[in-house]
Amino acid sequence: MPWPREHKRSTRQRIVQAAAAAFRAGGVSDVRVDQVMKRAGLTHGGFYAHFSSKDNLLREALDEASRQTLERLSQALGDVSATDRLQAVADAYLSPKHAAHPEMGCPLAALGPEIVRAGGATERRFAQNVKERIKWMRQLDSQDGRGTHNDEQVIGALACMVGGVILARAAGQKDSDAILRACRVFVRDRTKNRPTAPNRRRRHAASI
Repeated sequence: MPWPREHKRSTRQRIVQAAAAAFRAGGVSDVRVDQVMKRAGLTHGGFYAHFSSKDNLLREALDEASRQTLERLSQALGDVSATDRLQAVADAYLSPKHAAHPEMGCPLAALGPEIVRAGGATERRFAQNVKERIKWMRQLDSQDGRGTHNDEQVIGALACMVGGVILARAAGQKDSDAILRACRVFVRDRTKNRPTAPNRRRRHAASI
């Protein structure tokens, strides 16, 4: 007797969530399918009932990790005013907790260089996740369709956030907090009290 459709859907989601955590924690190449299935509490033999390949799973895991990241960053917004929302997101991202727990964190910082080297459909999916993140950050401070930050500030802030977490993890616990703190200050200094440049914003939006 076949499993109900909802059971299969929930099992697939368990695998995706387990993979999202495993890949961020251990990297793509070092994490095997059987390890993902064990993490999900399932046997290796059931994998191909849900996915055609590890790459197929990886692409869905990237989407899931990105969704989790936006959900966690959104929790930092609360009652924050529109003009302070970008900084609130940067502060939440550049936190010691995020740096210490890559398995729960942003896939851009945890997997970026490895995914870019992989090429193919997986790299294209990752590139789409980057574009969606930039779009989400552009809309953080939107008021009546107009934002208070231009594209240089939004994209620059994201680059500093991702790079800051990578550096903090690479430097180790002793220097991690100082690096994160410096990046938070840098984002704040580069994004406050700077008016939007509408024409420039539209030109960049067309290409990214």
